[in-house]
Amino acid sequence: MLPSIDLRIANMIKALEQVILPALPKRERLARDQANLVIGHLRLMSPQWKTAVRFEEVTLDLIVGLAERFAVIFTGEQRTRLEAAIASAHAADRRDVLALEAAYTVVGNAIDAIIVGGQDHAPLPQAAVDALLDYGAVQALRERTWFKGNGLDPHAAELPEISAVL
Repeated sequence: MLPSIDLRIANMIKALEQVILPALPKRERLARDQANLVIGHLRLMSPQWKTAVRFEEVTLDLIVGLAERFAVIFTGEQRTRLEAAIASAHAADRRDVLALEAAYTVVGNAIDAIIVGGQDHAPLPQAAVDALLDYGAVQALRERTWFKGNGLDPHAAELPEISAVL
C-alpha cells in the first residue's frame, strides 16, 4: 500500500525537525532558517493540496469573469485579445492544475495589457476600475484565506475556512 500524501508530508516534517535540524550546528543559521522555512511550507501545503485544483479553478473563473466584464467595456484589439483569452480559458483542462494556471496567466496577461494602456498609457474608464476593484476584493480574501496558515495575517482569526472560498 502506498503512503498517502498527508503521511509523506508529515514524514518530511518529522525528518526535518527530528533529524536534520538537530544535526545542524547552531552556528549554521542560514541552513537552520532554510530548514525551518521548508517545514513551514510543508505545514502550509498540507491542508492545501487536497483543494489546490479547485482553488485554481475558482481563481480562473474569477479572472475570466473580470475579462468578460472588460470585454464589454473595451473594443477593437483589446476586446479581441480578451475574447481569445477567455476562449482559451474555457478550453483548459479543469482537472489539471498546470493547465488552470496557464489559462489564468493568458487571461491575466490580456487584462494586464489593457491596464498598462499601451503606448499612450490611457487611464481606465471607471467601469473597468470598478470591475478591477470588485475582482480584487474577492481574490484578496481568497488569497488571504489560502495563506492564513502562515500566521502573517493580523486578522487570520476572522478569515473563513478554505472551503468557504472554493
